[in-house]
Amino acid sequence: MKVLTFDDFLFESLSDEFPSLKKVYLCTKRSSGQKWLSYKGFAGDKFFKQITENNINDLKINPDYPVLNYQSDLVNELLDSGKIKKENIYNLPSIIKKSGSKTEFHKLVGDHTNVPQTVFTKKDALKLKLPVIAKPASKHSGLGIKVFNNKEELNSAKESDFDTYSEFVDKAAEHRFFCFNGKPFFWMERQPSNEKAKTGKGDKDAEMEFEYNRMDIEKIPAKYNKLLTEFCSIYNDFPFICFDMMENKDGKAFIIESNAQPGVPFDSTVKLYEALYEDFYKRPMDAKSKSRLNEYAKEMIEKTIKKNPNRFNA
Repeated sequence: MKVLTFDDFLFESLSDEFPSLKKVYLCTKRSSGQKWLSYKGFAGDKFFKQITENNINDLKINPDYPVLNYQSDLVNELLDSGKIKKENIYNLPSIIKKSGSKTEFHKLVGDHTNVPQTVFTKKDALKLKLPVIAKPASKHSGLGIKVFNNKEELNSAKESDFDTYSEFVDKAAEHRFFCFNGKPFFWMERQPSNEKAKTGKGDKDAEMEFEYNRMDIEKIPAKYNKLLTEFCSIYNDFPFICFDMMENKDGKAFIIESNAQPGVPFDSTVKLYEALYEDFYKRPMDAKSKSRLNEYAKEMIEKTIKKNPNRFNA
């Protein structure tokens, strides 16, 4: 007779009642700061089945399930031990470094007309049109970013603090799009809520702060859709990828960053789970599981707003 742990019991009970749920692994570290993945009542407790640093050695893993990579070290450990299959991984560890790094992003997209002109040395930056925004390679939330308004400021900057230098976009709007297999499936508008986020001014070690508004993906403007389709083709080895977009005051849209492991507030994990499930298993979710997932979506929108009402709006 098989003896089940409490977690196994819950997992098998849920699988029996809602057969399309808990059929995708999410590999993430509890210590990563990804609160929307690990916070109680979000993705880990509902429909993804999480593999973390806390359960990786004890969890009974089905090698025939797909795995979403949100932590490459753990995924590589699972691969090395033969517990998962390489062909079942969404976003292989070997390609993750192409996203999240501002330097890698600009090297990949080159001199695309919808990317701010960017160089990699201070000497070349002095030839750019002012103002110039300088960024470190892999920090997030605006940390390390500095705007230089004249050549004297730029010339006196410590070059080792920065990896890229770009022409500054005088933005009228800013957006974040999650894309899967070449198409956007989740959209948030970002509203700057402090001076550094609005203008780039301020100390390089200060964070940029934003409010996030959940938007209707069915109402995405055609010019955004076209641009995202083009950039998804550049990142075609990433099934799941996030792009940050700005529109300047003349109405031109720019892609400014990519990230394969973005923060996932609201019901973005629901949308992602459904996309992964249907892509991997080549079938739609059963009606009962789909209905339960829709309930989770409403619940997580409410939880996101309740957790930080000054930052998130739906």
